[in-house]
Amino acid sequence: MELTWSTEGLAPEDQFAYWADVVCEACAPLAPVRTRQHLTRSRWGEGLTGWVRAERLADSTPTEVVSCTQRLTHGPAEVRRGRDEQIFVNLQLDGTGRGEQDGRRCVVPPGSFAVFDTTRPYVLEFDESPDGSPWRVLSFKIPRDQMLALIPQPALRTARTIDARTGAGAVAADMMTSVWRSRAQLSAASRLALDHACTEVIATALGAFEKEGGDRSSVDDALRASIARFVHERLPHGQVLAVEAARHVGISVRKLHQLYDGHETTFGATVRDLRLQRAARSLETGGPQVTVTDVANRWGFCDASHFTRAFKARYGISPTAYRESSSATVPPAPAR
Repeated sequence: MELTWSTEGLAPEDQFAYWADVVCEACAPLAPVRTRQHLTRSRWGEGLTGWVRAERLADSTPTEVVSCTQRLTHGPAEVRRGRDEQIFVNLQLDGTGRGEQDGRRCVVPPGSFAVFDTTRPYVLEFDESPDGSPWRVLSFKIPRDQMLALIPQPALRTARTIDARTGAGAVAADMMTSVWRSRAQLSAASRLALDHACTEVIATALGAFEKEGGDRSSVDDALRASIARFVHERLPHGQVLAVEAARHVGISVRKLHQLYDGHETTFGATVRDLRLQRAARSLETGGPQVTVTDVANRWGFCDASHFTRAFKARYGISPTAYRESSSATVPPAPAR
């Protein structure tokens, strides 16, 4: 369920307290401040205008924040008030962001992002766009332990600008924005799968940044792994289409097929092999009452003869012989 907060309709003197409650509830404990310098750089000369939209995926929570020029401080007192340990990935959409944590400072223009750790103090400062429109940030709140399971803490450098226009950063940013735009159409299963996939891709982008300019192959490996996991989860529910897998990882169908160029397999072969693995397992556990035709239909093969040909090409024996084997274990795949 989407949650929305806005200072619209509040008197300027009431907006600060409400905004502090909003960002605390939606993001993390933060103390907002608008100094004289902030007011002179702002279209809004008083109060604190802004709105927030947030919607939980599974473990992470994407949040869109729109507001006026200001500083937000997560100091020692705010660290103590924090209920959870989180990593924030802040993608700047409009305006300019600045951040400071762990002795580092960064400037985040539109099309870039930076990460911040709620277990230690940090400061964020945002300026409106040059045309006077509000700044806008898409922030993903990810459980800290999940991120640290994917990327070691020494490599999780906070307050560093990562360009989201090219390379690994672009893949992460595209996926974040795609998930946010599509959230209303996502099923519970899709939310869970995309939650994990998005965290993995962000972690890959952070790791690629450590390698000075990024490692394209590592990003592609992460995307293929996310696609394979999606196929595993989707297979029991029916046919898996390329367009569904592409949407799952936030890329085009053309890009999905390009991921397998020069690789040892294709997307279609990946789906077929996973279907055959599931079918082999069904033959092992289904009992004599489950026919080869039943298994073929269960795992999306058009008929028993097609299934038999594909199974024999993959495992070297027919489905019937496989089931009748006293040691019904899946033999290794033949060399390609």
